[in-house]
Amino acid sequence: MIIMNGQSPARIACVQMDVVQGNVGQNLDTAQRMIEQACQNGANLLVLPEMYNTGCVFDRRSDVFALAEAVPNGRSSRMLENIARKHGIYIVASLVEKEENDLFNTAILVGPDGFVGKYRKLHPCEDEVYWVEPGNLGLPVFHTRIGRIGVIICLDAYYPETFRILALQGADIVCVPSNWSDVKETRALPDPYWTMAPVLCMANALSNHIIVAGTNRVGQTGKMKFPGQSIIVGPWGNPIAGPGLMKEGVIYADVDLCDSRRKYFHPTNSRLANRRIDVYSYDLGYRPEKYM
Repeated sequence: MIIMNGQSPARIACVQMDVVQGNVGQNLDTAQRMIEQACQNGANLLVLPEMYNTGCVFDRRSDVFALAEAVPNGRSSRMLENIARKHGIYIVASLVEKEENDLFNTAILVGPDGFVGKYRKLHPCEDEVYWVEPGNLGLPVFHTRIGRIGVIICLDAYYPETFRILALQGADIVCVPSNWSDVKETRALPDPYWTMAPVLCMANALSNHIIVAGTNRVGQTGKMKFPGQSIIVGPWGNPIAGPGLMKEGVIYADVDLCDSRRKYFHPTNSRLANRRIDVYSYDLGYRPEKYM
């Protein structure tokens, strides 16, 4: 566990919930119950799974469209916003956003003062490409009272550029709402890992000296199984909480988000400062002004 020094303390909570496909009311009830539990345990930065309100297994675009909501004015966003205001906390969660005739897999960030911002998933996964548009808001970093928060969603974590660009923009933590599926049956992974995603969170935290909080759902929809494995990783790449068990629950870690800015390692071994930008682009070609 990282020791807090009073600069930017946070108790991170990965809310690992079971999601009932298509049942928004029940999912919101579950989320509210688990968020309240996390708040009672002192959490002030909570990360929920990807598509926490609807589930992610769809056969027809019309089914997705029927459940999509406006952001931030939809029912699911408003619920999170009201809880965040009530408890003075920050919450990250993903849901399907409707903007006119387009759909996006969108992560929202809400806080003590309400809606902070949103991020749209850049890399749709498998059948998701048939009903969601690729994200068009870039990779924003949100400056909050507890630190600088970046967000990506699920498959985005398989692209190291996402973490690196957020780190170069000063992110202290990257939150990763996800629907990582169970691949243990087809790929030999060492215990306790049932999916490669927690390993990617550890590797990218280390490569960029940032904190990473990845939350996965549990349960099953059809043949799709979701093993949990939520994880909170320190800037040295070490798990400080998790991987979570394959059941509903919350994992916690007490951190100082600004630890990501303190480069304790030897100056000749700085992952960011000693990059060879004479060989490759400083910012990987990212142009944030394009998304402003």
